[in-house]
Amino acid sequence: MSLILPPDIERMAARRAAEGGYRDAADYVAHLVAADARDAADNSLESALLEGLEDEGEEWNPEAMRADCLASLKAARGV
Repeated sequence: MSLILPPDIERMAARRAAEGGYRDAADYVAHLVAADARDAADNSLESALLEGLEDEGEEWNPEAMRADCLASLKAARGV
């Protein structure tokens, strides 16, 4: 993948990479993208947890949840 950044952003990325101990600006940008993905996953999990807290749904059944998880894994693996 190749990115073209405006010169001022490229200089800032190079400076931040050096300050943060990254090999180069590309390594720094890769770190930012990975952090963004983690943040999105965290936000999604937080939303799901809050929704679960607000929901008056059914009582938690660990065995049923385990069975659902195993079925999902089997389906994902094509078993």
